[in-house]
Amino acid sequence: MTIKPMLKIMAAGLCLSGAGARAETFRAATFNAANSPVAAFIDDFAADVAERTGGEIEFELFAGGSLLPGEGTLVGLQRDVAQLANINASQIPSDMPYDNVISDLGFIGDDQMALAFATTELRFFNEQAQQEIQRNNLVFASGNTIGIWNIICREPISSLAELKGKKIRGTGGAQIAFIEHIGGTVVSVPPTEIYTGLQRGSLDCTAGSPEFLTVFWRLSEIAKSVYLLPLGSLPTGGYYFSESFWQDRSVDERRAMLGALSRSTAKSLIEWSDLIDEAFETARQENIALTEPTPEDMATLTSFSDDFVENLAQAEITKRNIDDPTPLIEDMVRLVDKWKGLLAGIDTSDVDAVTALLDQEIYGKIDVETYGMN
Repeated sequence: MTIKPMLKIMAAGLCLSGAGARAETFRAATFNAANSPVAAFIDDFAADVAERTGGEIEFELFAGGSLLPGEGTLVGLQRDVAQLANINASQIPSDMPYDNVISDLGFIGDDQMALAFATTELRFFNEQAQQEIQRNNLVFASGNTIGIWNIICREPISSLAELKGKKIRGTGGAQIAFIEHIGGTVVSVPPTEIYTGLQRGSLDCTAGSPEFLTVFWRLSEIAKSVYLLPLGSLPTGGYYFSESFWQDRSVDERRAMLGALSRSTAKSLIEWSDLIDEAFETARQENIALTEPTPEDMATLTSFSDDFVENLAQAEITKRNIDDPTPLIEDMVRLVDKWKGLLAGIDTSDVDAVTALLDQEIYGKIDVETYGMN
């Protein structure tokens, strides 16, 4: 059965009660596993919003694609099969081309929390991002991103020069172009084959976040080195409500959800930082070399990144057949710098401090009377 007929059946069988009903249980969906950071975020949000509303809004989480597959999440939200879900916009590039520009620009990130919060603010307040979200009958809730990508290798590597001629897996246009720029040979394999590729030598290295060493792909079992050159991340999509669900809520309920989103976003990124710390600790225990990039290699990356950003707008116009995304690009570059500065001034392991900053800069600025009501 194809996705669309399947969703029609599911929507018919899972109809919500009327807007005036109280103490409703709604459906949240993720294609990620039940033990993933994404599922943890949704669970935290659901518990918080239930408490803030006195149990009048509750969510049941359907994880692992049990309710909606990744590529069917947008349609599922539009048809109210789920009322909250995370979307990977790279799976639906024609539906969310501007969000894919955001993902491409994730290459400039070297701080996971700053990148996640910058793209969250961007999606709330940038006109091009909001027009795309509204066009898809969605209401944006929060953003996220995995850890910053480095270069994980099966042998000791301590400079870009040593990567010349090496077989390297990358993700995204900028990473692939950078691998080619430094003289590496790009190898395209699905993520499920990274482990065996490194093990057998069909791959010498892979671009990957620290979680690749542990919870994602267990590469700590075979890797010998991680070159800590920051190759960005993948801040694609994020968490969304169905428009009909959001618009059926009262002002007080919407305000409660925004409060819960702020705290859950802070908690999620702090817990994700802990996962990354644990991954690096595992690497040290396994005697995997964690090598800081040389100043020369950082200069090479900076020069490449500057050229990438300068040429990105025209490349995206050609690639995605969209209007000039320069306003989106300029906003994101500005916001990444802004959030790096803001986070440098607080304890980023303190949930209360991070939540207060998110309230100050993002969630407290949202007009609960009008947001998502168009």
